[in-house]
Amino acid sequence: MVKIGNEEIQTLAVFEKATGTYARDCIRDNGSIYFIVENGKMGTAIGKGGVNVKRVREILNKDIKIFEYSSDPLEMTKKMIPASKGVEQNGQEIVVTLDAKDRSAVIGKNGKNIKIIKEILDRHFKIKNLRLK
Repeated sequence: MVKIGNEEIQTLAVFEKATGTYARDCIRDNGSIYFIVENGKMGTAIGKGGVNVKRVREILNKDIKIFEYSSDPLEMTKKMIPASKGVEQNGQEIVVTLDAKDRSAVIGKNGKNIKIIKEILDRHFKIKNLRLK
């Protein structure tokens, strides 16, 4: 079970009201908010033509990213890193194989993307390390 504070509860309530979709978690990070929705609910959360995401972005005045949950950490990693060529788990570590051309996009500016992915994996699966190869 992920522990969240009052700010996250309020943010989740805004998301759910604007999209009609339950979100199981949200993480705030320097101008962005990442939501985790139930498996199969990504389309509903985004809305036709992205209308729901745009609405949430306007209400919260933040960039919005949505990931679809999976109870399997390998499947969840694949959903967060669709460019992955392979995903393996070694104990508390997940190893993602990527093409060299996709590496910088996965890492993100100043490591922002990879930091969020690591935080999600830790919060939901107690995975302590994510390695790209």
